Amino acid sequence: MDASQNIEADVTADSIKITARGVEVFYGDKQALNEVNVDILDKTVTAFIGPSGCGKSTFLRCINRMNDTISSARIEGKILLDGEDIYDKRVDPVQLRAKVGMVFQKPNPFPKSIYDNVAYGPKIHGLTRSKSELDGIVEESLKKAALWNEVKDRLQESGTGLSGGQQQRLCIARAVATAPEVLLMDEPCSALDPIATAQIEELIDELRQQFSVVIVTHSMQQAARVSQKTAFFHLGNLVEYGDTSLIFTNPQDPRTESYITGRIG
Repeated sequence: MDASQNIEADVTADSIKITARGVEVFYGDKQALNEVNVDILDKTVTAFIGPSGCGKSTFLRCINRMNDTISSARIEGKILLDGEDIYDKRVDPVQLRAKVGMVFQKPNPFPKSIYDNVAYGPKIHGLTRSKSELDGIVEESLKKAALWNEVKDRLQESGTGLSGGQQQRLCIARAVATAPEVLLMDEPCSALDPIATAQIEELIDELRQQFSVVIVTHSMQQAARVSQKTAFFHLGNLVEYGDTSLIFTNPQDPRTESYITGRIG
């Protein structure tokens, strides 16, 4: 039995967090994703890589139903979170997004205080019964985002006054404040300098102890550094999915190899 078979043998149903089967996305008449089938593991960082426009962000947005906000979008197939179909009519997308947090490419703190940025989600979802409970969640979330020590004395200052890297960590604190189970990140470092990028990457590694983290990145070096699993998308197809180390050293599909060696991209 080779290493990849060993790894597959270790994947039990218990460790699968998200299951996608036959997922297709259309924007009007244009098909953006074809037949995506994948199992995403819990407490693991999964990286989606591929050229621009290949479908990786489209698929990421399917996982918390962000595509619902686009009137021309139509999604077919099934996505299960802990075995529950997230596109079932009984599922409230707002509640789903509390369980599946999202961090975007450009830091987008609310024009509110640092405290209120983090407190917003727990307040609207009714997760706390008192001010002291809310204070605790804000502190804990900022600690998880490795930001507490930098902002604890200025929680009432505006979140928009922070540096770019701090703003992105504030957005991560905001996302984890609702106690999600999955954290989606759409190119979270693309607007950041190298030092802030290194801080976010270190943070991603810590967050996977508690969450299933899915990151879209245009940087193959970043995917190799932060993820345990990698999915390569090309022209709307999920071409290959497996252990990050194997995808980068021994890809099974010639298209993956061409992308990794820089021949397509």
